[in-house]
Amino acid sequence: MGHEFLGEHKVVHLSTKAMRDRFGTAWASDVIHMAEYHDIIFIIDRCSGVGSGEVSVQRHDDVTPTTTAGCPGGRYRYSTTPDVFTAWAAISTSSGFVTAITPDNTYEIHVRNDEVGGSSGFEYLRLNIDEVTNSEVDANIIAILFNPRYGEDVDPVTSIT
Repeated sequence: MGHEFLGEHKVVHLSTKAMRDRFGTAWASDVIHMAEYHDIIFIIDRCSGVGSGEVSVQRHDDVTPTTTAGCPGGRYRYSTTPDVFTAWAAISTSSGFVTAITPDNTYEIHVRNDEVGGSSGFEYLRLNIDEVTNSEVDANIIAILFNPRYGEDVDPVTSIT
């Protein structure tokens, strides 16, 4: 991939509040506009805690969001060591996936723009986490948008609404 990645991606920090008990009750990221990018990877870095959460990707028709639906695609993998990940697995459209209850792991969730749009032409999405096991989880969450439609759109265009 070379140096192209340096100028063709955007990092969006989604954990702008204290990262303590991130899986508590229900959490949803800001709505992200995907129209200018072909791909997004969400990264959930669990620092501590033994709670678990149901992670899903929701797609939307606008920034409000007015209409919400499960994303008809996407995949995830996780690591319990610094750099060894599981194989990519499909994300269930209706229920997402449930995280492990072990601390110190990292999840990657990858979604393509065409999976967000589907047959409805949606352009917006967000990450959603619903608490499954009621125990505090400290986590930091970011999104990396990459593979832009046009390289000049990377820096000046905001992607969160």
